[in-house]
Amino acid sequence: MAGEQNPGKAAAEQAMALLMRPVRHAVNNLSMVLTANLDSALPRLPEGEIVRRQVARAREAAQDYDNLARGFLALGRDEGSRPAPAGKLLQELLPLLSLAAGGPLELQVQGSAVVERRSPALEGALILAVSGGAEIAGGTRAPLRLDGARLHLPWPVPSTAREALESLGAVVEPEGEGTAITLPT
Repeated sequence: MAGEQNPGKAAAEQAMALLMRPVRHAVNNLSMVLTANLDSALPRLPEGEIVRRQVARAREAAQDYDNLARGFLALGRDEGSRPAPAGKLLQELLPLLSLAAGGPLELQVQGSAVVERRSPALEGALILAVSGGAEIAGGTRAPLRLDGARLHLPWPVPSTAREALESLGAVVEPEGEGTAITLPT
């Protein structure tokens, strides 16, 4: 029947909600142990040796994994609101923003501002906003630019992102071929 949810899908959603906090805790612990042990081993390895380069690459990959996993798992957090530095918020989200945009993104931060971080809604809205970059053909993308609380995207944002951002108190304006988003403060 229309409007009724599949019981299997409902059970899977309930299981996700039930497991989100313990999985987040386990991933944080695993990442911490992995990076701490690689950090400890790296200085003990001889300079110039292949194994040192391999461990250094593993350390870098572990850090990338940690950043990506933490960002993704944060989307499952309970709703909450707190002040946060805009630059730190976007740096934390950058691995997920790059995935949503379909390729690597650079973030240039100029100035600083404290914004109202309404999690996970703001993070989700920003991820949707940069997904507009996935429509851009391959090649190098212009960087995202953060001036205080104003984020400049070099492309238009999808209407769902605009609505979500505006519902959170952000101001979304066209800017040339792109979009300027003034994050809520």
